Order: sequence, then C-alpha cells, then structure tokens
Amino acid sequence: MSLLSLVCGKHFFFNSNLNSVEKVTTITNSFQKPSSTLRFFNHTDYYTLHGDDATYGSNFTGSIIKYMGEDPQLSYVVLRKTQFEKFVRELLLVKQYRVEVYVKAAPNKISEWNLEYKGSPGNLSQFEEVLFENADITFSNYVMGVKIVKGKVIAVACVNSTELKFQVCELNDNECFTELEALIAQVGPRECIIPQGETPDLVELKKVLERNSVLVAKVKRSDFSQENVIQDLDRLLFFHEGQHRSSLSFPETKLSDALGCLNAVIKFLNLTGDEQNFNQFKISSVDIHRYVRLDNAALFSLNILPKPGTVAVEDSMLLPNKSKLFCLKGILDRCVTNQGRRLLEQWIKQPLKDINLITERHDIVECFVKDPQIRQQLQTEVLTRLPDLLLLSKKISSKKGSLQDCYRVYQIVGAVPKLITILKEIGNPCIKSALIHPIEEIRNDLERYQNMIEELLDLDLVERGEFLVKRSFSPDLDEIFENKQRIEEKMQKLLRNAASDLGFEEDKTIKLECNDQHGYFFRVTLKEEHALRSNSRYKILDAVKGGVRFTNDKLMDLNSDYSEAKAAYEEQQKGIITEMFDVAAGYGDSLRNLNIYIAQVDVLLSFANVAVWARIPYIRPKLHEAGKGSFKLEKVRHPCIEQQEHVSFIPNSVEFNHNDKTLHIITGPNMCGKSTYIRSIGVCVLMAQIGCFVPCNYAEIPLVDAILARVGAEDSQLKGLSTFMMEMIETATIIKSATENSLVIIDELGRGTSTYDGCGLAFAIAEHLVKEVRCYSLFATHFHEITRLAEMHPRASNKHVTAVTTENTITPLYQVRDGECDNSYGVHCARMAEFPDDVIKSAVEHQNKLEHSAGTHIIKDYEQSLKRQIIKDGDKVIEDTLEKVKSLNVEKMSDEDLFKEISKLKTELQESDNLFIKGLLT
Repeated sequence: MSLLSLVCGKHFFFNSNLNSVEKVTTITNSFQKPSSTLRFFNHTDYYTLHGDDATYGSNFTGSIIKYMGEDPQLSYVVLRKTQFEKFVRELLLVKQYRVEVYVKAAPNKISEWNLEYKGSPGNLSQFEEVLFENADITFSNYVMGVKIVKGKVIAVACVNSTELKFQVCELNDNECFTELEALIAQVGPRECIIPQGETPDLVELKKVLERNSVLVAKVKRSDFSQENVIQDLDRLLFFHEGQHRSSLSFPETKLSDALGCLNAVIKFLNLTGDEQNFNQFKISSVDIHRYVRLDNAALFSLNILPKPGTVAVEDSMLLPNKSKLFCLKGILDRCVTNQGRRLLEQWIKQPLKDINLITERHDIVECFVKDPQIRQQLQTEVLTRLPDLLLLSKKISSKKGSLQDCYRVYQIVGAVPKLITILKEIGNPCIKSALIHPIEEIRNDLERYQNMIEELLDLDLVERGEFLVKRSFSPDLDEIFENKQRIEEKMQKLLRNAASDLGFEEDKTIKLECNDQHGYFFRVTLKEEHALRSNSRYKILDAVKGGVRFTNDKLMDLNSDYSEAKAAYEEQQKGIITEMFDVAAGYGDSLRNLNIYIAQVDVLLSFANVAVWARIPYIRPKLHEAGKGSFKLEKVRHPCIEQQEHVSFIPNSVEFNHNDKTLHIITGPNMCGKSTYIRSIGVCVLMAQIGCFVPCNYAEIPLVDAILARVGAEDSQLKGLSTFMMEMIETATIIKSATENSLVIIDELGRGTSTYDGCGLAFAIAEHLVKEVRCYSLFATHFHEITRLAEMHPRASNKHVTAVTTENTITPLYQVRDGECDNSYGVHCARMAEFPDDVIKSAVEHQNKLEHSAGTHIIKDYEQSLKRQIIKDGDKVIEDTLEKVKSLNVEKMSDEDLFKEISKLKTELQESDNLFIKGLLT
C-alpha cells in the first residue's frame, strides 16, 4: 500500500529520500479514514505525519510543516521518538482519537507500507509500553460490545485488556436505555462497538453512547456471532495448573447473546493474535443492581467526577489538571499508589447497597482515623514501597518480562510483611478478616517466589544495575564470571593509574562508574575538568550535573571485553531464565490479587486522611436499611466548596421521612446557594455508601438504591441535542428509574422552553415524584407556582434560601429556611452585573406588567400562602364579573341601559373587600 494512498485515498509512490512524488493514474477512495484517526509512518529513527495529520501534528509539537514532490506536493512533519510518544498519549488518553502506525513492507519496497500497530481509547494494549513505561495507569480501560437482541433486551460484554477482565450481562431495558446508561456509568468504557446498520434501534443506541461520551465503532454483524468464541475463551481464560481447560465450566458462558458481544470485542482487540494474552483473563457477570444506580448525568452534574477532557499530559506523565479539587474524586484522592487511584474511581462509580459491606469499610476507616501514627506509617513507610503491579504481573504471567522485572516484584513482595505487621497492631476484627488474612495467604503463596529469586539471582550485582543468574549454576557461567572479574581488576588498576597520572585521590576525587550508555568510565567533579583539557590521553564523554565523564584507550578496550563477557554470560544463562519464568508465570494471579488488596488499604487510608484533614473533620454516618429509619443530615457541607481558599462555608440541614415529607421544593434568589445545597446532600449520600465519612455534624441515612440528578443547563451541540432536549432526556430517565428508595435531585427544570411549558412540565414532574414515586426529592426552582404543591400534597414542603436586598444590591445569606420565597431577585443580579440603566428600567416595567404588581402592592408584605389565596379569590370575582358582562343581551339593550348595567357591575367590584381587586382598581 503506497504512502499517498494511505494519506489521501490515492495511489502514489515516493522515493526513499522523501524528495519526489510520482502520480499513478489510478485514483481510489478505498483507503479514506475519519479525521479522528491519525496515521504515523515509522522510519526507525523518526516518525512522519502527512496531509491533514501533518497539520494536526505541527499544531501540537510545534514542528515545521515541509513538502515533498512537485505535483502534487505532499505535506509532512517529522517527529522524534519522544515527540511521537507524547503525541500518542495526548491522542489516545485525552483527545480520544484513534492511532495507526505503519512500517515499510520490506527494505526493497520503499513505497509500500503495512499496518504495524493500531490503538484507540479502549484498545491500548499495543501502546502500553509507549503510554505507561514512564507514566502511571490511573484509570480503568474498558471496551464494551453492545447488541440489541429482542425488543429491549440488550446483550453487553466488557473487556479490560490491561486488567485482564471479561464481563458479560444481558439487560431488560426500556426505550430510554436507562439500564444501559447506568451500566456505562458503572463501568466507564472508553470505546464501544456495535453492529453495522441504520435501524431505528441502532441509531438510538448510537445516540445514547455518544451522549455518554463513549467513542463508537461499528463492526460487521457476523462478528457478534458465537462462532469460535468458546475456542478463543479456552485459550484466553485463566486456568490453574492441572485444571481442565474448558470455558463451558463457567456459568457466564450460558449467556449466549452476551458471548456474541464478547466475541466481537475479542476480534476487535485481536486478543488471540498475541500469545501473551493466553491463560490470562478472568470472566465474570455484571449485576448492575448490586450497586447504587448512577448515570453520567449524576456523576458530572453533581461534580463527582471531573468532566471528560479535564486531564492533561505533561512531561510524559498523565496528571490531573489544576481543578481536580473541584470534583469529589479530587477531594477524596489522597492515595499514594496508582492501583489505589484506579480503585477509588471504581468505588465512586459503584456505591454499595449492602449495609454490611459499607459498615465494614466504615469500621476500617474509623480505626485509621483514631490512629494517626498508623496512618503515617502506612503511607510513608509501606505504601510508597508498593508500586503498581498491574503491568508487572502481566509481564510475569505471560513470560515476557526480564530479570529486572522479576527483581522489582521481589522487592514489592518483600515489603508486604511490614504492611501486615502494622495492620495487626490495630487489632480490629474487620481489618483482620477483610485485609490481613487474605494478604497473608497471598504472601505465603509468594514466599516460594521470593525463595526462587534469592536462589537464582545474584543480588550482589543488582546494586550496580546488573541482573544476572548466580555463577554457581553452571561451570560455564563460573568461567565467564571469573573472566569478568579479571577484567574488572584491570579496570581498577587503570583507575589507580589515572588517579596517579592526573593527581587525584582514588575513589574520592576520581571514580570508576558504569551505566547502560557508556559502559565503564571515569568521573571527576566539574571543578576538576581543567586537569583533563591539556591531557590528550583522556577523552571526555560528556559533562553532567554529577561531574565530567571521561575514558582512555585502555579502558575502552577493557570496556569492550567486558561487554563481550557480559553478553556471553547472558546468553549462557538463557536456559535457566526460561525455566525460572515458567515457574514465575504461575504467580501472576497472586500478584494481581495482592495489587487489589494494596489498593483497598490505600483507598481506605485515603478516606481516613480526608476525614481528618478537612477544615471541619468528617463524621461517621449512621446507616439504616433501605426504606427504614429517618433521613437526617445536620449542618451538611459541600466537600469541594469548603476546601477552597477564602471560603467560609455556611452549612444547612435537611430531613426526610417516608411517612411525612419526601419532597422539598427550594426557591429563592439567584446565587444564594440552592444548587450547592441540593448537590451537598447528593454528594454526602454517595460518600456514605462508598464507605467514606461525611461532611456533616450528624448524619442518619437510609440506604438509597439510586442517585438521580438533573442539574445545570448544558447543550450538546456536537450530538445535535439542545439544552431542553438534554433536560427532557435526563428527566425521562429519572421518571422511569426512580423508586421510593431513590434520591432525586432536580435543579431549574424547564428553563429551556417557554415559561408556561416549562412551569407546566416542572409542576407535573414534581407532582409525579411526590404522589406516585414517593422518593426522596429535592426540587430547586424559580417557578413559584410549584410551591402550591405543599398545599395540595402533605408529603411536599417548601424551603427557601435567604438574602438581604436593597434597591441596587443583594447580599446572600446562604441559609435554608422553611417556607417559600416570594421573589427571585433577577433584576438585582442584573444591576450587580452593571446592565445599562435603560435596560434595567425597561425590565422593571415589564416585570410589573407580568407580575400584576399594581394588584399586589397592598398585600406585598403578606405571607405567601395568604397572598396566593387573596389573589385566587380576586381572580374568581373578576371571572364572575366577566361572565355577567358576557351574558348581557347587547342587541336588545339600549345604550343607556347597557351603560347602567356596566356601571352597576363596576360598583360591585369597587365595593368588593378583596385586597387584590382594590389594588388593581387603585
């Protein structure tokens, strides 16, 4: 395949120097690619991008765009290896693009290129070394396959090729795909594959996935068949040594439609094309009802997770952006390990519904909170010595690692006994059963691995960066080792000669050192460099902060001899290493399990530190089974806002009761804290059910089965959805999903359409929640008509936020009180924003007309419910009068009689004692 056919969809050829381009007569579009896919061309020492990709690469790297050929010219950008790696991280991890890397087919076919690697946000397996060799894996990486089976039955398969997991399930869903959206929020896939086609169901499915920021890829329908999937699973699934290799023994294989989806994902990721994936994966079923129902609307609108696109790649590391404290995950992330950070995000997206498991987490966190010395020891002395085993375990179990990888695992496992010892000092039964006992079992299993490494590896050489098998394992190794020692002795002699020759003190001023780049060399401090300048017998290699590195001819010869001896030693030890890896591969599963328990300790410790280090320490919530006990939060605070500098948070309280009040309607001025108040309650409930302490003075919470939210007013232009349409979609999900044990949070519903439509919809939805669903509901609104629900339904109550206002100012008090607010003070906000005076004046005039201020000026200081009743009675009087006017037989009446009747009706109105009518007439 020629270069320009890949770049432009045309057949071209170019020479090896990239100087000329010769057009071929055939032009085709068979190789067109989407703009979200970038194609790199690997020239061994550098990479190139061409056409539109070159422009994109130039904007990111700052490299200059160049051109080759005469007619037509082809633009290109050259990237160094480090630029390539950084750019690929940006594309795959941040931009959510796809990447393809091409190499020359053969040296003598300079114009032909073959696809070597490809990656996408959900398929990072071929780029793991590029992405994570010098960076951390701080997120889970899932690819999801989805297929609509019959009606609204949806088959789903999820694959995490980094964590080696298969997950399958089949869901009974509705036309809004609420179950699927809940699953997407729980799993967090970066990419989803669906069958090709444009049927109404597939079109709607694609919209749902894109609405949840999931990259969608379409594959052939035949890929979703179950053909050969059992055979592939027999090779990919993990089986213990001696266990019969039959994937049919797993109950998950009975979900036939979900297996078809799994087959499609396996093909999409080409998992069977790499032998290191064999005997690695574990399969499980997904039970979305095990966890509190959340969807992405709730996760992002309640600021639980950072919104997509808020991470940046800097200096070859994936780092959270500066605004991480503005989401709950950023507040709770005091983890010191990457496995802990991944587990924290998983726990946040999967709050528990089992009171026993939540209580166990609370017990452990409470133990850590009470013992600051234990917290300090675990974080600084233990967890920092337990780096991520995710990629290491994968290398070990696939026999693709090195002796250095084996030694790193040896070091990590060696730090585990101290972890066990410190946890035992606490003496808590929950910690013993949940952490100590399982970690001890894994440590006992890995003790044989430790013994094997100590027996095989020459640990004395590790300090100088050499990872070699002990010489005692064969006479040939012993002979080569003796030769190496003789060479080293000669090098030491050269060191003494150089010290004498240059007038330096051996091993103090001048030293003999070794690294991968130069091998053995001499080094002196920078201030001694002048002694080398005039001495032609020595050659300076480079100057670094640590000093000047140099050598001479004899040391270079010995260095060459040493390299040959070392290479011979490594060649000779290969057979022993192969046997060692055969044994080590059996410990891959134990290492992955150990990684999970280390992560659990890290997250629970993080919860404790967050609770203690907060400006006002968090407290342990009292939990009840779902539907039982009272729901009461005293002085609840928003964890993100109270952490901000120069903010003195004013807390508020809330109380629900299934037998009394389940819906709170919150009204009040703009910017006075309505949204913060309802968000605080939602975040607090979620924190309690993931096992964290909560920012309250007192908390009593019955377990909820869902946290459903519609907050904010954002459109989705790229997906063709208006603000109002997004609002309706999310609210429809709430109505279809909520049960009496759910927590529903709705803020400013109905703003995206006409006042009457919006108010009508908001009123109907609030009434449905309080009357039919009877769930815990918080409903913030500027439609004051909705406050009438408190008079119509005993389960509804009115609350309002307070403010002090003058003609030109508004001072929020941020206090939530009982009752309703009689004004939203929007004009005050406009004055504070310095609107022109004529605009303010016009706004007030129109406001007076719309609000009938002429009629209410007499009763403006009355209590709101009384005011509403007076207006209602006045409206009835006016309606009766108009009916009397309509009933007059105008055709048979003289002008004088008609005037008398109208005057009579006017007199009756003037004599009315209704204050609203008196206001209108005056």
